Amino acid sequence: SFAISNTMKHLLSLILILLLIPCLTGFTQNKTVVNLTEACHFESTNIPLFAAYAEQADKEGLPKVATFFRAISKAASIHAANFQELLTKMGVTVTPIKTEISLMTPELNIQDALKLIRIEAGINYAEYLEQAKTDNEKSASKALRLARETEQQSLQLFVNVADALANENTKILPAFYWVCPNCGNLYDVPDPENECSFCNTGNGKFLKVI
Repeated sequence: SFAISNTMKHLLSLILILLLIPCLTGFTQNKTVVNLTEACHFESTNIPLFAAYAEQADKEGLPKVATFFRAISKAASIHAANFQELLTKMGVTVTPIKTEISLMTPELNIQDALKLIRIEAGINYAEYLEQAKTDNEKSASKALRLARETEQQSLQLFVNVADALANENTKILPAFYWVCPNCGNLYDVPDPENECSFCNTGNGKFLKVI
């Protein structure tokens, strides 16, 4: 029930966002602006949520699980920054919205995080991307496409962590992850490819999360 509670808090926050958007500075009647604002808040809320899950995993003696949560928190911060940059260029000021975080067991935390990412990658970003194309917002289309693709790519990493926890074998998990600073894509290998497969950023710029 706690895992559902955290997800529901996330979704309730998004409803609040939609109610507040008409009050945003520089708001224009453009559905893509609404979607970008919602996406920005979604990712911004994920940053402290996943960081809290990392802290909890460390306390539970699961350092590799904590490292994964820190990596996805970093990826969320990159997505949020990309959306914020676009909104600023559109003349929109986004007001931060804080949500309460319920800490749980690492097993429930990873299931909650997986549920949130599936919602974003499978539903939200698919709809946002189509709307951006309709509105001919090319920069927004690119940012939303990268966010969707990288989160779809990371789904298997979430499943790997969930399986390791279920089997009580977290030692098999990576000791560190690489994060692309441009699109937030995660790499769980010691030596990643020469450039990001999604945005072509050179691996010399990748961020190492331990």
